[in-house]
Amino acid sequence: MKNNSKASIPYLIGITGSFGTGKSSVGRILEDYGAIVIDTDDIVRELLRTKNNVTDTIARTFGDSVINNNNLEYIDRKALADLVFSDEVKRKELESIIHPEVNKVLESFVLLHKDKNIIAALIPLLFECGLEQYYDEIWCVTCKKELQTKRLSDKGFTENEISLRINSQLPIDIKAEKSDFIIDNSGSIGETKEQVLSRLKELNLNAQSV
Repeated sequence: MKNNSKASIPYLIGITGSFGTGKSSVGRILEDYGAIVIDTDDIVRELLRTKNNVTDTIARTFGDSVINNNNLEYIDRKALADLVFSDEVKRKELESIIHPEVNKVLESFVLLHKDKNIIAALIPLLFECGLEQYYDEIWCVTCKKELQTKRLSDKGFTENEISLRINSQLPIDIKAEKSDFIIDNSGSIGETKEQVLSRLKELNLNAQSV
């Protein structure tokens, strides 16, 4: 998946940020302008939906309490989250099970779309997993803390769930410092779009050439 030349096609953009800062919004903007986008949260969601080698390992490791009793998803994601986000050792153990499979999917996705101009991958734990080397450029999506909390609360997350998930990641200021480009998603969607398009133009990858 590594892209060694800045001039090479596709141009790989890794998009990261904290929980609830708006990575998906940036991804949708890029899709609207022709970029190919993959979200690792969607990869994980699909992995946990069915019985497979990964979910069998998760069930053996964390017990029957994380197995769902309905047919919508094999692993109960909320039960699993409640278990691992309150225990760093268990969280690291889960990551060691899931991340290798996610990386395989990312690699296959890039190969499938290797003729495209831009591929963007939304990866919350990009720096935590040491994946920055595989991308031509890293974007970090930020927003004001109070807005981040409100957005997540509106989605049904409790204050404790929000705190545990944010604290499980690298602090957003460190992610921003390590990134090539920062998008402030505190304003309107139009303001966020302006930042995205401005960066594409700087890269000579405007809407017409994506």
